[in-house]
Amino acid sequence: MKKYVKLVVLVLPLIALAQGADSKTFINSITLEGNSENVWNAITDFSTMNLWDDNVVDVRCKDGLAKSSYCKVIVGSGKIFDVEIVELINGKSYTVRYKLSSGNVYIKRSLESEASLQLTETVWYTGMSKRTFQKYKGEDYANVLKNRMTDFKKYLEEDLAEGKR
Repeated sequence: MKKYVKLVVLVLPLIALAQGADSKTFINSITLEGNSENVWNAITDFSTMNLWDDNVVDVRCKDGLAKSSYCKVIVGSGKIFDVEIVELINGKSYTVRYKLSSGNVYIKRSLESEASLQLTETVWYTGMSKRTFQKYKGEDYANVLKNRMTDFKKYLEEDLAEGKR
């Protein structure tokens, strides 16, 4: 029995570390200039999403931004996804979900304006393996997320410089 306990004590931390290495969540935050209302308007203007997300060709939301509503998103590969807005806190955050063949992908964009204005994008997936997620999204999704956030910041700065926001 003592050998079993020792084995469990040694193996549990390794299991916990291994699961952390295979995280199903990606998070990236950026600090932005401007006011939160302008940033909120920019991240919820789905008609301009293709200007800062190079994977998006077009987004069409029949009912606009509303909880439980659906949007059609056309991506660069030509695939069309039905994206559901599963959470909405006006001016603060929204979460969308879309289904892949064996699971769901969630994207949450949230604004915080304490000392500075922060936009955080959190992406996670459920119901599929890391390999399946990588098949759809590539092997370096953390870098894809980082680039998308950087592109959004550039887009916002250009809009501010042109006086659009």
